Amino acid sequence: CSFGARTMVEKALEEERARTTSRLQSSSALKQLESEPEQLESESFGVALEPEPDRKVESEALSRPGLVVTIQSVQFSNVFLRLDGNVTRSNVAGVGTVNCQFGAGPYEKFILRPFGSDEYSIESLQFPNVYLRMDGGQVTSPQGSVSGIVNGQFGAGPYERFVIRQEADGQYSIQSAQFPQAYLRMDGSNVQSFSGSGAGTVNAQYGVGPWEKFKITVL
Repeated sequence: CSFGARTMVEKALEEERARTTSRLQSSSALKQLESEPEQLESESFGVALEPEPDRKVESEALSRPGLVVTIQSVQFSNVFLRLDGNVTRSNVAGVGTVNCQFGAGPYEKFILRPFGSDEYSIESLQFPNVYLRMDGGQVTSPQGSVSGIVNGQFGAGPYERFVIRQEADGQYSIQSAQFPQAYLRMDGSNVQSFSGSGAGTVNAQYGVGPWEKFKITVL
C-alpha cells in the first residue's frame, strides 16, 4: 500500500512539473510575440517593413539659422528659383526680378532666416539684405497662369515671410505668411538652357499642385 501511494504521489508531481514547464514556455513565447511584432509581421508577408519617415524631424532640419539652400522645381527638371536683386533701397511694390534658371549659380542661392517655429525669410546670398517677396492679395481662387506678384524687397517685412511646409510626398511647398492661401508657383516649361537674364515665370497660386512643389537642398 505504501509503495502504491508513493507511485501516485510521484506521478502527480511529474504531472505538475509538466504543467509548470508548459506555462513557462507559453509565457516566454507570448513575451517574444509582444516584443517583436514588426519582425513577425514582416516574416508573415515575406517583406521587410520600413518605418515611416519622421517628417517633423526632416522639416525641423531647415530651422537651423543661416542655412544656404537652392530651391528647385519638382515639376521641371534642373530648373531653380532665381533672384536678381541688384538694388540698394526698398520700394512699396517690391524690387528686382524673380524668375527661373536652368541650373544653379550665384543668383540661385538663398539663406533661410527663421522667424519663430515655422516662418522664414528667404534672403539672396548674392545680394545681401534682398529678400524674396510675395504679394498674394489678389490670389483668391486657383488660376491657370498669372496670379499674384513675386519679386524682391530690400529688407524683410510681412510680405517677405513664408511658411515652408513638407508635403506628404516629402517635397516642400512655400506658403506666404501674410496671404495664407497663396503659395509660390514656378512655371519652367520654357526653361531648357541657361539664360543670362533668367527665364520662365514665378508667381503665386491658390493651394498646392505640381508647380508649387520644390526640392530644397542645403549646400
